[in-house]
Amino acid sequence: MKSSEINTTAQAIAYIHSLPRLHPDKSLQYVQRALTALKNPQQKIKTVHVTGTNGKGSVCYYLTNLLVNSGFKVGTFASPYVKTFNERIQINGKPIDDAKLLLLTQKIMNLVTQIQKENPDFYLVEFEFLTVMMFEYFAHEKVDFGIVEVGIGGEHDKTNVITPELAIITNIGMDHAQLIGPTLSDIAQEKAGIIKFQKPVILGEIPSKVQSIIDKCAKQQQAPVYQLGKHFKIEQIQLHDVSRTSFTWNNQTLSFKDLQIASFAPTQVIDAALAVQAYLILCPQATVSNVIIQKSLTVDNLPGRTQIISRDPLIILDGAHNEPAIRALITNLGAIRQQRRVVVLYAAMVDKQRQNILEQLEAFADEIIITTLDEARAAKSSDYQDLKPQEHFIQPWPIAFAQAVTSLDSESMLVICGSLHFASAILDLLKPEN
Repeated sequence: MKSSEINTTAQAIAYIHSLPRLHPDKSLQYVQRALTALKNPQQKIKTVHVTGTNGKGSVCYYLTNLLVNSGFKVGTFASPYVKTFNERIQINGKPIDDAKLLLLTQKIMNLVTQIQKENPDFYLVEFEFLTVMMFEYFAHEKVDFGIVEVGIGGEHDKTNVITPELAIITNIGMDHAQLIGPTLSDIAQEKAGIIKFQKPVILGEIPSKVQSIIDKCAKQQQAPVYQLGKHFKIEQIQLHDVSRTSFTWNNQTLSFKDLQIASFAPTQVIDAALAVQAYLILCPQATVSNVIIQKSLTVDNLPGRTQIISRDPLIILDGAHNEPAIRALITNLGAIRQQRRVVVLYAAMVDKQRQNILEQLEAFADEIIITTLDEARAAKSSDYQDLKPQEHFIQPWPIAFAQAVTSLDSESMLVICGSLHFASAILDLLKPEN
């Protein structure tokens, strides 16, 4: 397809989605070749690189707010989107507008066409195309910082063509094992690949069995390490209600008291704490203030991350889609469950560890309604075998959602989880115009 055939944003997005998902190898040569042809825009901006099994989006969100509220122009590359495709590429928290998205798509299409004149076998896969677009956009807009969330993994991720000001590894768990596993050690090694020579790395909760892998990589790269619980701490965590938790952040020299996030989730406290540590490294101490930090953290959660979509009845939407995320969600919900009857509405992709996830949910929920999405990758009824008495399959998903809501009373809680795609579908259904 020629760029001249792409005349609307919808066509541009459809084209990007039509691109292949993977190359036969894990090489970064394709994205590097495209960026070289653009005179390496990724080298013209300061960046922060963020990986981890879960929490990446929230850390990027909090850090973006901290930097924007300190007067910086900040680009954020997020994966995946929840409401609109444009969310993938943002400046100061605002998604790229349709006109710029269209122009960038046409520009990168033309770039690929030019490269193919020298190398007919050259092409970009979907995430590479987006990555090149993002760096070109951020450089053109002259952002002060680009907060770059990896797609999958780290070392071989298409975003790993930068030397960031610092790297962040939020946590390490079993997900995407077929691509970056199969073991937890393999996954840790892959995520450690974003650690760069003499650049700081911030670590969240790292399993003890793979701590040595991260430590070894940091030592080899002579990278200063800032680890949660060791170099900085969160204390005095207090849940005030379902939408407010306070905590104290401190290290050996600084203490920020009564920081608050608009969430009941302890994992969100951790994400906020990692962002604060990153902010302190990036910003001169003279510009740091408790007021800026408080303002930056007391914001609504990202959509689909322990999001309260109704208080009466209590309905919580979370894109948790892998085992570590489901465990974290259950832990988070424990703080507000009280004596409530718990109903779970679950829809997942077929490549996830659904049986293991359901076993975790079975121990927590009184009722589990399983459904499916209108997507090729979505798990269907035939993918669920030997359902337990508390589980039943209902489709289509809007009917399943309606039945789940109808079953609630003031002593109940509905938890919707399994996929950010599902979270997006629910939010779309609940739009005022619908």
